[in-house]
Amino acid sequence: MPTHLAVGLLKKPHGLKGDVIIYPLTDAPEQVFVPGRVVAVLDKQGRPVGRDLVVQKARAYHRAWLLHFEGVEDRTALEEMRERYFGIDVGEARPLAEGEFYLHELIGLRVELKDKSPVGTVHSVYEAPQGYLLGVRSEGGREHLLPFNPEVVRRVDRADRLVVVTPPEGLLEL
Repeated sequence: MPTHLAVGLLKKPHGLKGDVIIYPLTDAPEQVFVPGRVVAVLDKQGRPVGRDLVVQKARAYHRAWLLHFEGVEDRTALEEMRERYFGIDVGEARPLAEGEFYLHELIGLRVELKDKSPVGTVHSVYEAPQGYLLGVRSEGGREHLLPFNPEVVRRVDRADRLVVVTPPEGLLEL
């Protein structure tokens, strides 16, 4: 299980005094990007690298957010973090409501048809322009990409580690 959840992507420094443009990866950036919040710089696997940063100022800026971190007074240090993800400790995330889950929790779940026929195991989640896709590998090694939408994914059961799907006719034969 990950120790941190990615909440933003640092795009680039903004100005000369240490502000930075962050694209939020959360549906509640106004609750996440608040003064005093500790964020970790994450590597591609979601592991913290380097020192933690503390948000000093934050405000919405077009579709992104402008942040300023304590102790960062120029753009030099921020240049090294360009295109890096920022995350918060998993314990700081809001509790999930009934039926909610994080995308990383889908990895490793069994996938079955509505009639309980096995399809395979989720090995990846891809973000595509039309929405998320589940990468599912069958026991025989076949790969399937299933659209992650309500017409196909009928139920995600975290407790039973199960995804129930009803794919369009012929999709699993491709």
